[in-house]
Order: sequence, then structure tokens, then C-alpha cells
Amino acid sequence: AQAGHPLITEDTGTQGAGGWQLEVFGEEGKARGTGEALERQDAVLSHGIAETADLQLRLPWLRHAGGRGTRDLSLDLKWRFLERGPLSLGLKPGVTVPTGDEAKGLGAGRAAWGALLILSYDAGPYAIHAHAGYRRNRNDLGERESLTHTSGAVTVQSAPGVKVVLDYARSTSADPAATASERYLVFGAIWSLRKDLDLDLGLKVGSGAAALDEALLLGVTVRW
Repeated sequence: AQAGHPLITEDTGTQGAGGWQLEVFGEEGKARGTGEALERQDAVLSHGIAETADLQLRLPWLRHAGGRGTRDLSLDLKWRFLERGPLSLGLKPGVTVPTGDEAKGLGAGRAAWGALLILSYDAGPYAIHAHAGYRRNRNDLGERESLTHTSGAVTVQSAPGVKVVLDYARSTSADPAATASERYLVFGAIWSLRKDLDLDLGLKVGSGAAALDEALLLGVTVRW
């Protein structure tokens, strides 16, 4: 059950022992309240260390009014520990390394950690994914350090090689003054040109304490 970008929700799909995947994706939007332009890009390299487990290295990049550059690097392990027909469960713990410049708003200044519990149900033409997670957001920025996240998504095979996707995510705001949660709704599509090559497009709309009003999402995924 492989969903991937533009979804926020994680899935239980892995690359298989020895498999590789590279996802390169980005979003361009406007900050809520200020209208400030924000541009984010990510590169995620996944390697199958077992048939049901991947190591993932993620390098994010950000451009905003405070500066531009790479953000904090993260390393995750995704493990699919249960499979029962179309239903599967996974666990994804990870750590974030303070490689970004916190003075420019590109990093947290301290290492952080977190984990996701993932559910996928793949019934052929449609699939359902959901996850719930916790993040210990250790930082030198005065942000809230205990964050939770829940998310759910549906994908539908609308044509050969084309999936239509819908995603809804809700998170604790890192802003200690915020009383509302961050909420995002994503509409999009994934086009599989070949078994090892996907293109995707999406629109993300924010509400509550979300950082973005709306953003355009674009991505490409290559497997080998």
C-alpha cells in the first residue's frame, strides 16, 4: 500500500529488502495572516533494510522572510509489523538532528524525537491510510515541546496509473500562545508513469493555527 506525496498521512508500504526510493517534492504558498511567501522543498531517500523495514533520510529546505537554507536533518525507521489481508500496521520512530541555522528560523537548535503508529487498508481500487503520533519537540526557540499529530487519507484508482487522493491532518501547534490546532486538507493526484516512477500534484489548505493559508504541492518519486 504505497501512497506517498502529496499526502501528509504516512502509509505502511516499504521498499523490500535492498530496494531504494527517492522522493523529491516541494510546496509554495503564503503564510496565514501575513501573506508572506514560503517555499519548502524536501528530499527523502529510503532504503529497504528488510522486506518489511526501511531506513529513511530526509533533508528539508526552506525559503522565507528570515532567510533560506537547509533545515534540520531527520532519520527514521519504518517497520510494517503486521499484515492481515488488506490490513497492515506499521511503526515509524525517528530523530531530528539540529543541522539547520536556528538564528534564521531554519532549525530548532536541539535534537528531537518522535514516533508514528500507522494503519493502511488496501482494498484494490481504493485504500485508506491513517496515523497517530507524538513528537518531543526539543528546541531553543521557545516553542511548545510536546506535540501530537493525527491524520487520515483516502486514495482511489480513478484511471489506469492514476490515483485521486484526499487527506486531512490535525496537529498541536508549536506556538505556545496558540489555543487552536493546526489543520490541513489536501486534494491531489498521483500519476504512475511506470512502476518505478510517479509524479504528483496537490493543493493544501490550512485552517486553525496552520502556518499556511494554501500551498501548491509538486513531487516526483523514483524507485530502483
